[in-house]
Formats: sequence, structure tokens, C-alpha cells
Amino acid sequence: MQWSPDELIRYSRNEQYTSLRNHPTDRKRMNSTRLVAAAAATVAIVSATLLLSGCTPGIAASPDESAKVANAAHIHELIAGVAPGVLLVATHDGLFKLPISTSGATNAVGPIGGLDFDPMGFTIAAGTAYASGHPGPTAPKSFGSPNLGLITSTDLGETWTNTALTGMTDFHGLAVMIGGGGPPRVFGINESRQRIDRSLDGGVTWNAGPSLIARDILVANTTLYATTPEGLAVSNDAGATFSLDPTAPPLYLLATDKESTLAGVDSSGTLWIRPAGQNWSSGRSLTGPVQAVAVDGTRIFVADDRGITFTDNVGVTWTPIEVLK
Repeated sequence: MQWSPDELIRYSRNEQYTSLRNHPTDRKRMNSTRLVAAAAATVAIVSATLLLSGCTPGIAASPDESAKVANAAHIHELIAGVAPGVLLVATHDGLFKLPISTSGATNAVGPIGGLDFDPMGFTIAAGTAYASGHPGPTAPKSFGSPNLGLITSTDLGETWTNTALTGMTDFHGLAVMIGGGGPPRVFGINESRQRIDRSLDGGVTWNAGPSLIARDILVANTTLYATTPEGLAVSNDAGATFSLDPTAPPLYLLATDKESTLAGVDSSGTLWIRPAGQNWSSGRSLTGPVQAVAVDGTRIFVADDRGITFTDNVGVTWTPIEVLK
């Protein structure tokens, strides 16, 4: 039986979590299976991106094509709230900025800095952007190869500085904790080692953290969250230890905003939201695999088969982001 691209993507990003959660004894066997499925899913996603954007394999998209990012199939991260009405989109072909009107119209800007790198992990904290992943075909050699390690930017991605692990590490998710009087604490999903690595000095030096199969991580205030096959894992000691939150839904994607509102998507495709200090409440279910999610107050953005859309009522109605020509 041959799986369709949608089935491959759904399995690699979603169904493996349901299976692992329901059958813990199959975890070791699933670990090897998920690598094969993930590789196949990557091919499917890249193929879909090329079809949607009209690109040719091996040729970088021109700046005029950047507006098509809103329909891209290979989106790693969405970041809302960096400026009023602005959404940052981390894609396989670089970082894009979408100034969004109330109607959902946008003129996409990017790739920012003209850089076509692949930010597998991307986040912003206290005005500094943190990224990891792979260099693109035209990325500067200073980015390192085959992996970026950790790079940082203080101008929202126009320029980047090598911070650590250049050429060595590809973090598939990044989170940063600010406060406490010391330097930022940076956390990265080390997927190849199946653990959360951490740095207590702003990303300069790194230590191996707890073993954890995580799909997504983020920081809200001084709490570190990680989505895992067993459920939502929580750390209150800067990533030294994790425990499961029995009240949380089985999320595989998670996002937060400046007010520590949490929003996410569970393994069945249901949208969830939890304002700070309140309980989780479920919204509507989504159709098809979700690539990324972001939240800004009551507004939730998702990247899925429809492109990038947003809702102000937990999925009752959706507004698609329409690229202006």
C-alpha cells in the first residue's frame, strides 16, 4: 500500500504521538520507524512547496516570488506579536514578514536579509531572534554546514551572528527564558539525541538535558513546556527535570504570547487555548496536518493545507491570509 503525501505528513507529525502514547512498549520500535516516515514526509513537503510556489528544484526563489510564502507547505514556525499586525514565518526557504490587515490581506516581505537558510528551530525573546537548522544554496559560508548550530539576530533576521555549535547541531525547536537577573537560558530540541539540550549563558555553551522525545517547546514566564507522545511535559527548574501535566490535552504543537496565553493543536487536530491562570478549553477541529501555530491574545494563526489562516474564536470562523499582487 502506497501512502499519499498527506498521509505521510500526518503520520510523521501527528499519528506517531497518538501511537506512542497509547502503546508505550512500542516506543523503541517506533523510534526507528518515525525516522523513515519523517524522511518520506520531508520529500512530500518539499515537493508540495515546489508545486505551490512554481519553483524549480535547485533554484532559489527570486524576491518577487516571496509573496507566495502564505501558501507554502513547508513552514517550521509562526511568530505573532513582534509588531502590531505582523506575523513572522520561518520556512524552508528563509524568514518572511507578513504585515496583515484586518481583512487578512498582506504584502509578504522576504526572505528577510535575502537569506535563504532553513530555520528548523526559530524563536524571538526580548528583541533577539534565535535560529537553528541548515544553510540554503546562497547562504553565507559563515553560517556553517551542514548545520547552523545556534545563530542570533538583533535586527529581526536582517543579519545573523554565529553563537555556538556552528556546523554541528540542528535544533528542531528553540525556546528562550528571560529574567532572573542572569543571561538568557536557551533550550533546543536535539532530535538526533532525543533530548532537550540547554544553555544557561545565552546559547554560548551547551549541556545535554533530559532525554525527551519532543515535537515542540516553548517558554511562558519561567516555565518550560514540551509536547511529547505521553502528553504535555512541564519544567519549573530551567529544563533540568520534566513532569507531565495531567490536566493538559495531548498537544503536539504549542504556542504562547506576551501574556502567557497558551494555544495548541492536539494529535486529533483539535484546537485548544488556555489564557494565563485559567483552564484549557477546546475549539473546533482542523482538517489535514498542521505545520505551525501562533497566538496573540484571542487570535490564533495556523499553517496547514489551506495556507496560513487565523481565527478569533478558537476555530469557529477562519480568515485566510491573502497575498496582494
